[in-house]
Amino acid sequence: MAEQSVTVVYGPDKPALQWALLYPERGQSVAFKTHDEIVEAQIDEMDEIGNGFSFGLKGKFCSGSLQGQPFHGTYSVESRTGSLTLDN
Repeated sequence: MAEQSVTVVYGPDKPALQWALLYPERGQSVAFKTHDEIVEAQIDEMDEIGNGFSFGLKGKFCSGSLQGQPFHGTYSVESRTGSLTLDN
């Protein structure tokens, strides 16, 4: 089965990602705009890749058609774009 990816066309800044990572018990999440909808996501892991502007993310969608679906992927806070792959 082929991996399913979601393209992020606009997303949060670095402080918003960090806030969501640090305070999940407060219900903190971030919004990602895709080609089809805006989805909220909880961030479980955030790892810097290279330049300080790109990150590896792991989390779970908490709204929209992808609600409950875990994901991993890469995201740039510089361009506010990325690609999130759905975990099976």
